[in-house]
Parts: sequence; C-alpha cells; structure tokens
Amino acid sequence: MWGVIFLLLSIVPAAQSVFECSSHETTAFVRIPRARLDGTPVVISTAGHDLTCAQYCRNNIEPTTGAQRVCASFNFDGRETCYFFDDAATPAGTSQLTANPSANNFYYEKTCIPNVSAHEACTYRSFSFERARNTQLEGFVKKSVTVENREHCLSACLKEKEFVCKSVNFHYDTSLCELSVEDKRSKPTHVRMSEKIDYYDNNCLSRQNRCGPSGGNLVFVKTTNFEIRYYDHTQSVEAQESYCLQKCLDSLNTFCRSVEFNPKEKNCIVSDEDTFSRADQQGQVVGKDYYEPICVAADLSSSTCRQQAAFERFIGSSIEGEVVASAQGVTISDCISLCFQNLNCKSINYDRTASSCFIYAVGRQDANIKANPSMDYYEFNCESQFGGMALCTNEGIRFIVNTKEPYTGAIYAAERFSTCSQVVENAKQISITFPPPTVSSDCGTVIRDGKMEALVVVSLDGVLPHQVTTEWDRFYRVSCDVSMDKMVKEGSVVVTTIYEASSQNTTVLDVATPPPVSAELQILNQLEEPLHKASIGDPLLLVITSEQAGPHNMMVTECTATRVGGFGDTVPFTLIENGCPRYPALVGPVEQDFDKNRLKSDLRAFRLDGSYDVQIVCSIMFCAGPNGCPVSNCLDSGTNELFMSHGRKKRSADLEAGETEEKLSAIIRVFAKGEDEEEMEMANNTMMTSMSDSTELLCIAEPFFVSSVVSLSVLCFALSAIIAIWGCHSLHSKPVKQVAA
Repeated sequence: MWGVIFLLLSIVPAAQSVFECSSHETTAFVRIPRARLDGTPVVISTAGHDLTCAQYCRNNIEPTTGAQRVCASFNFDGRETCYFFDDAATPAGTSQLTANPSANNFYYEKTCIPNVSAHEACTYRSFSFERARNTQLEGFVKKSVTVENREHCLSACLKEKEFVCKSVNFHYDTSLCELSVEDKRSKPTHVRMSEKIDYYDNNCLSRQNRCGPSGGNLVFVKTTNFEIRYYDHTQSVEAQESYCLQKCLDSLNTFCRSVEFNPKEKNCIVSDEDTFSRADQQGQVVGKDYYEPICVAADLSSSTCRQQAAFERFIGSSIEGEVVASAQGVTISDCISLCFQNLNCKSINYDRTASSCFIYAVGRQDANIKANPSMDYYEFNCESQFGGMALCTNEGIRFIVNTKEPYTGAIYAAERFSTCSQVVENAKQISITFPPPTVSSDCGTVIRDGKMEALVVVSLDGVLPHQVTTEWDRFYRVSCDVSMDKMVKEGSVVVTTIYEASSQNTTVLDVATPPPVSAELQILNQLEEPLHKASIGDPLLLVITSEQAGPHNMMVTECTATRVGGFGDTVPFTLIENGCPRYPALVGPVEQDFDKNRLKSDLRAFRLDGSYDVQIVCSIMFCAGPNGCPVSNCLDSGTNELFMSHGRKKRSADLEAGETEEKLSAIIRVFAKGEDEEEMEMANNTMMTSMSDSTELLCIAEPFFVSSVVSLSVLCFALSAIIAIWGCHSLHSKPVKQVAA
C-alpha cells in the first residue's frame, strides 16, 4: 500500500522555470549518493523504490491524488521512501545539502539535458548520471570540448558516437567538458579531489557497451552468504540462480552492478549498487548469495564455465603456493583478465590495499587457505582451451600462446606479417618477441606514455593465407613498462584489450569504372545502404546489378581480394573460385534477388594484413537468352554438404554464343576496434611514402654534372658567335638601293 503524508498543505506556487524543460530538452535526474537535501519536503511517499519516485517527480505529479505539483528533487532512503521537494541544491536551486548524512541517503536532482531523446537519456532508469562533487578522473580523457553549461556536457557524453563515453569531468569555472573512456570503478586510483570540478558517471550504458574499449565480456563473481545491507532495488521471484543472473544481464530499468539470490526463497534482487559503492554497507548473511558482473579483457569463446559464476570470492583470505604470474597496480577486472589469458590459472589472490594480482596454478583442494585481511581469494570455475600471455624482457615483449590441443596457425604483428610473424603446425605453444622500436621497426612496436606497446594478431580461423584477417582471429594489445630496470618477470604485463569487430570511422573508396556492360559491383551494409563504415566481422552484402541483364542472366565466375598499398608482399585471396565460395562462412553463396533485380552474396568484412584497403575484383558472365545461366553445385568442405550458388564454373572452351564476361571491382577500407584516425593517417602517409620511394630517379654525380654544364655553356657561346658573324655578313652582302633626289 502506498502511504502519503502531506507535510505542507499550503505551499506557495513558486514553480521555478529552471525545473521545467523545453521541447528540445529531456527531463532526467542526476544522483548524488550519500547525500540529502536540507529543508522540509513537500510530500513524503513510500513509493517502493527510486524508479517510481523519479517518474512522479519527472512528470510533476503528486503520488496519491495525481494532481500537478512542482517537483525539483527528492531524497531516497535506499529502501522504499522518497521525500519530494520543490527546490534543489545550489547552484541549480537555493537549498543546501546536509553535511555528512548516513550512507543510506541518496539525492536526486531534476535536470534538462538538451538535444537528446528520452531513450538516449535512459529515462526508463531513475537517474542518468551519478555526480561526485569536487572530484575528477585523470588520465583517460578522450575528448575535451567547451560547452555552454553542465547540461550540454552531459548531452555531449550521451551523443558521443566515436567511442563509449563512460564518464565526464565538468569544470565550472571554464565550462570545459572532458569525456572519458574509463570511470571510477575501472580506474579507481586515478580519481582526484579537485576544486570547481565535478565528476559524472554515465548511468545510461547498456549490456553491449558497458565494458567500453576494455573488452565486451561480462563474467560473474560469486560470494556465498553475503549481501549489501540497507539497499534493495528491483525484486522478483526466479526459479533458479541462472534465471536471476540473466535478469541482471537483461535489466533495462536498472544498471545492474550486483545481484542477490536466495536459493531457498527464490528471491532475486537486481541492484545498481555494489561492493565498490557500498563498502561500508556489506557483510555476511546466511542463505543469500551475492554476485557481481565484472568486465574482462579476455576472449571467452574457448572457455567453458562449470558453474554460473566464473569465480567464487572469499573475502579476507588468501591461498598459499607458488606464484605463476603477477601484476602490480591493476584492478580486479585486470587480474581476472590475466587469469583467463593464463592456461595454468586455477586461482587468484588480489591485494586490495596494494592493487596487486597474483596467479596460482592450484586451488583450494591442493593448497592451504589462510586468513588475510588485505587479500581476497578467487577460485576459478572455468577451464580455458586457449590463452595468451606476455613476458617483459630486455629484448622486448615476448608474447606466448598456449593451447590445450595442438594448434596450426600463425601469430604476427598487425600490419607487419611479412616482417614479423611466426607460423607453426600442430604445436601447443607458439611465441614471438616484439623488439623495441629503437632496435627494429619490423614489428611496429611503439613507445607511448612510458610503455612499449605491440598489437598482436593470432590467426585461428583456418583461412589461408594467414594474413587474411577475419572475425575469428584474435587481436591483443600488449604493453610493458619501459622504466623497468630488468623486465624478466612473467605476468608483469596484462593483455589490456581484446579487439573485436565494431563500427569505426572508415572510408569507402569510389567503385571502379564499370565495363561497357552496364553492371556495377557494390558493397552494402545490412540496411541496404552504401557502405561508409566497416570493421572486421561486420556483416555486409556483395551486390551486382545491371541495367541490361537480370539476375538469371548473370553469373559470378570468380572473385579475388587484393591488398591496396601497405607493407610487404601482396598475396591475392580467392573468395569465389569456379563459381563457388571458397570459404562459405566468410563469403556466402551467390543468390538471385529477383525483387531487386540483382545478384547478392553475404560477406563478412575482413582485411589482408599490411593495409586497411581491400580491393575485390569479380568476373561476371552475362548469358543471353531466356534460359539464362545455369546454377553451380558447390561442396562445403566443412560439412561435406552440397549447396547451390549462382556462380559459374570456368570452361576450357571459349564462351558460347550469347555469353560475354566482364570484370567489376570495388575497394573497401576495413578496421579493427581500437584503430583510430591517427593510425589511419599514419598508414596513408606510409603508403604514399612507399609509392614515392618506388618512383625511379636518375641521379648524376657532381663532377660529371659540373663538366656537363660547362660544356653546354661553351657550346651555346660558340653557336651565338656563329649566328652573330652570319648576321653581319648578310647585312654587308645585300645591294644598296639608290634613292632618287
């Protein structure tokens, strides 16, 4: 039942226009945790939770009567009660926040965010941003802009398309807005106290982008008999643990940061609080299990979890044993990522006070567990089939890949396959060393912000040649601290990023001039739009159209991809051979699309190592007559099943009467996640440089050049003298005419 107590029946109607949003603005809320507005509330309501309170305040509706009443902000007790106000804290309003309130106090302030939709501002949640006063996050600013006010800064974050804006710093004295790719949870050691600067967490992130550039995988860490006290959020009854965890992943109304599940009562609580924000409001409880989703920079496709949670946490405990890998100054997310990359990892000790990570090859069954107040012990509940790790050495970064089963493939430096690669067959371990750029540029290593970095590709797709990069290959960015005196310790570098397919700022070059037959080859996205962005793994359409021939009169005989520009030798890659796709998972069969009068084939974006640009050239046969072109029967080498493709097998004989063949081409630029405009510009400059270097120049030695100039000068002088003598002789030899007096 909803109880409402009206504390002030006669309120002066002082509706401030600042809390009324215009048509181009969206009403949203900014939350401050551990805060409470001073003064007497207009209404107190046991609304149930903050989401309901936010809806009433957003629409200026009194909870019980439904009457219009101005609402500028409200306090929430973390359980079920909201306190509504018609004023807000300074500088938005005239009221003040209470000093040092208890932990179960939350302050919500209405704000008007311009130029964003209700969906972009996630009005389906109780708040869009969480504010930390006089605070900023240093070191991870991706973009800085000067804006009109705070609301425009928040809008800029929500509208950002080039990267995932996870948080912002707003400078009140300069109106500088700093957009960051990290937040206070992912980089807690970089949070600083700063006057006249407020920090804002973006609470509108989704399951797809909440992990940002650090990797797109979420795993759960379980703590048995544990809970966050004095804070309940959305509750439901779920039949089993897996359903409750799925509730967290699918939650729309709550940015799920933790889950509590009672196996006996089947009660599931999804909350936007966690042990980071409620460090002083957590503790042991019988019969309830606690779960936190953690972003990990690891590829989980080869890992099989035996339980719903990838790890089980034991607070204040540590395991004894030999450390097989370690990392300093990292978060628990980094530590878990390192465990996934190490096939020997069975458990973790994480030092909360020193932010240190220690990897062990044993678990509780094989080693002793002891009490340690500064440590948390994590038992790994998954088994990896594939893992990559790095070793910092004085020779550079040694990257090592271990596999459970024998592996055939290659590991190479991205864009440097011809100069920096290692190929193996039926091996369980493969390694390669990336030297510093001061020693060699063959592997493309760079030194940035005191760290040496390398971008590594592990070819797992089975596509030959290995430098054909598809979505099934794995990208790793590894780094080493170059300030280390002796870099010889395994695990001193964490694989910081797993690259995955996603949209980037890319350029599509103009389609080549079509042959005399009015046919055209295009690469489109899934919305049938001309392609402007493509990343490795993106689903595309290869489309062939003609003004003179229908789909039944056209056949594809062959399609080949070649690299445009770049480094090293160019290796052509056959997509369609004898009318059949060579790799059906990469290029699908050619289909007749009669509705749009064309041929089409599904295509997964890929690239040839060494360049961003890939040119696709297809040979098209045109068959005149009502019977058109016959279909080809193709064999899928993976499944040994036959399938039809409207390609055409080559014949040794000449083309039959009524048949012609033309070649069409298109060029596409393909990126992997993490490659920015600067890298693209560097690639273009390098390509232009290599083109300039390939131009033949005639060089002349200096002595020969001087003597040649002198000789030419003497010759010119002699010719001038001859011409002058000849002219004078001509004048004297001409007869003089008599002039009559």
